[in-house]
Amino acid sequence: MTMKNTVVLISLGGTIASLPDSSGRAVAGALSGKELMDTLKIESDGQVEVITLFQKPSNALTTSDLLQLRTLCLEQAERPEVAGLVVSQGTDTLEDTAYFLDTTLALTDTALVVTGAQRVPYAPGSDAGPNLRDAIKVAGSTEARGAGTVVVFNEEIHSAASVRKVSSYQLNGFASPGVGPLGFVDGDEVRLNHRLQRSSTIVPGEQLPRVDILPVAIDASPALLEASVASGTQGLVLDAIGRGHIPPSWIEPLGNAISRGIPVVVASSTHWGRIAEVYEYPGSLAEQVSLGALKANHLNARKARLRLMCALSGNTPIEQSIFA
Repeated sequence: MTMKNTVVLISLGGTIASLPDSSGRAVAGALSGKELMDTLKIESDGQVEVITLFQKPSNALTTSDLLQLRTLCLEQAERPEVAGLVVSQGTDTLEDTAYFLDTTLALTDTALVVTGAQRVPYAPGSDAGPNLRDAIKVAGSTEARGAGTVVVFNEEIHSAASVRKVSSYQLNGFASPGVGPLGFVDGDEVRLNHRLQRSSTIVPGEQLPRVDILPVAIDASPALLEASVASGTQGLVLDAIGRGHIPPSWIEPLGNAISRGIPVVVASSTHWGRIAEVYEYPGSLAEQVSLGALKANHLNARKARLRLMCALSGNTPIEQSIFA
């Protein structure tokens, strides 16, 4: 029987892999995965293999990149000696990558961890080394197998479905509002205290379609919604207020979009709490649902967008059940 004793690090770039340029500013992704491991002097009890897939700041990652990453993860997870995978990248879109992988991969016997850093590796007090060491430790543990994609950051383990970037620069940059971490890394100990119920896996197609997120605010104009539809979006996610509400002036163009076959998903812009049809007035969630809008329930807009894109790209019916 082959022992699962190998962790594969897939490096995408980001702050964690930065070097300074002549201006003193950081060049995200300047280090390859091997250079990153060597710079941080990462040691592990088990074998660690390194693959440099990209060397990008995370704002430059594309949906095509995500599909390529998914394929690589599948290939590596099929190797019997691989206990877990670590994806390192920039923090700006880290939660997006983690949730995309959680949505599209049903790995039952391979851990999948995403991590990054808030401070460049050459800065005093950088979290690059500690986060990467902890991520490799979690990926090599039996506790993380079958837990879905997790984010390891600042000695905490978070579910991809609930994790959010909560600070632009502090070391405790990620949290799971209202839920809390799944577990912790304490020295050599990896502890998962609980697991969240995962949504069903969606197998994406070869290309993810365009889906737009529309932010809601007081008296926001419906012109943005109309322009999105007119310019060819294949889906809409409304980053609504409160329990899922929009300005009354949005209802007519929303109904027009739905009647044209464009799926619309409603999420809440709050940090925590499910949307719900508890009010009855113009622009309420109840009115939107009556027109055919879908509820993102517990997902924020960015994650709901990814899930809708995956469903649209494959053979998954676009109905409420995909957001259960």
